[in-house]
Amino acid sequence: MTRGSPWVRIAAALLAAALLHAAPTAGALTDDDNACLGCHGQEGLTKTFGKGESLPLRVDGAAFEGSVHAPLGCAACHADVDLKTHPGATKDYASVRAFALAKAGVCQQCHEDAFKQHADSVHARRIREGNAVAPTCTGCHGAHAVTPKTAYQTCVGCHAAALAAHQKWLPNAALHQEVVSCAACHAPAALRMVDLRLYDPATKTWAAEKPGEPWFEKMAKSLDPNGNGLDARELLELVKSINPEGTRAPKKFRGRIELRNNVEAHRLAEKSAALRACDSCHSVGAEPFRTVTVSVTGPDGRPIRHPAQNEILSAATAVVSLPEFYAIGGTRSQVLDVLFILALLSGIAIPAGHLTIRWLFRKLRSKP
Repeated sequence: MTRGSPWVRIAAALLAAALLHAAPTAGALTDDDNACLGCHGQEGLTKTFGKGESLPLRVDGAAFEGSVHAPLGCAACHADVDLKTHPGATKDYASVRAFALAKAGVCQQCHEDAFKQHADSVHARRIREGNAVAPTCTGCHGAHAVTPKTAYQTCVGCHAAALAAHQKWLPNAALHQEVVSCAACHAPAALRMVDLRLYDPATKTWAAEKPGEPWFEKMAKSLDPNGNGLDARELLELVKSINPEGTRAPKKFRGRIELRNNVEAHRLAEKSAALRACDSCHSVGAEPFRTVTVSVTGPDGRPIRHPAQNEILSAATAVVSLPEFYAIGGTRSQVLDVLFILALLSGIAIPAGHLTIRWLFRKLRSKP
């Protein structure tokens, strides 16, 4: 039975699920994991490959303990290691790069969907072409310290000049990179949505639940008894519940254009195929605004989302419940429309009234 066979993938997935269910939560490694770290936590531990390259084998125990893979334990990804004979003789690789490419198969055992999306991506094509710097799984996600990160945080590791490149043609490039996921434009075939993430201005970070204290989904469900997504009134009630009267720095929902399915972030296209048309988002009824969620950051860094009705983006109450979300041309706010009309009429009425008064005074003065 080969490693790539369906039976191995099924077995790996079942093992991962079992370990995730049975193992302690992140922050409490098992005795077996600590036994591995007894050696692999030491500084200077390396492996040398055929070309003389050295690969550090040290694992930061604290980083692994806080990773999303910690509940699975070492054995989930290193099932081929027999502790009775380890380290012993291992398969030799020509280079660190060859080792990284080979070990990607371990990730595939659990992340088959991501590999299917990745197969036609620009990164996969570069790997097949033999590009020595095209990223493997660990190149983007790391190995033993995998934690939830935004696409931007991941991408800038290699594409540090991205902001400067976007500033040459994209208005408000810095703001776009803050509120639009990289994959929302660079995976043009993927479906997008608006995720309204709760932001804490007091700490200047995304608001997050504490371990063992789930409250967001419970609160959202209680305000959405029909389960059809929060409407404008229910969202306003949610904001009030999160920020009791007298709150000095009320938390706010900030909108981001995200992918509906984060796995599709692996479908990255060539740069020339990326979305550049403004009306992809800045037009009424644009595709991203058809699906809306509200969310808070979970204890593990991943978002906890609850569906919302897309009408909340253009409701009159959005001025209160979503004060920091307004996409020019993409959403319509009735209140802002009214204020614009009033401002326009005022702009016309004031000079018109002034001219009328002057005309009347002239008429009065001209009378004998």
